[in-house]
Amino acid sequence: MLSRTADHLFWMARYMERAENTARMLDVNYQTGLLPQSADAAEQGWRGLLSISELTQSYHKRHPEVNAREVMRFMVSEGSNSSSILSCLRAARENARAVHAERWPFRA
Repeated sequence: MLSRTADHLFWMARYMERAENTARMLDVNYQTGLLPQSADAAEQGWRGLLSISELTQSYHKRHPEVNAREVMRFMVSEGSNSSSILSCLRAARENARAVHAERWPFRA
């Protein structure tokens, strides 16, 4: 039981860390996009973010072109993207629930 609890706690923390890192990368890229630059340079920044996150293929399966709004939506709230912030927080919550259920199995 202790090993299962430790495993769930590890993954809960890992998913939360992934969500935080994704949010930070999106924030930096968004702030950088506000600086004066060409449209090509801004698009290259969003392409780089997808590449760093290894999401380029997943993104292009659903979206034909790269733009800030679609990349942010894809990385923040798209349920089909297992690396989105929303998906990571859901996975963290499920791991927390599993720990709670193991610790107090007779509670409803």
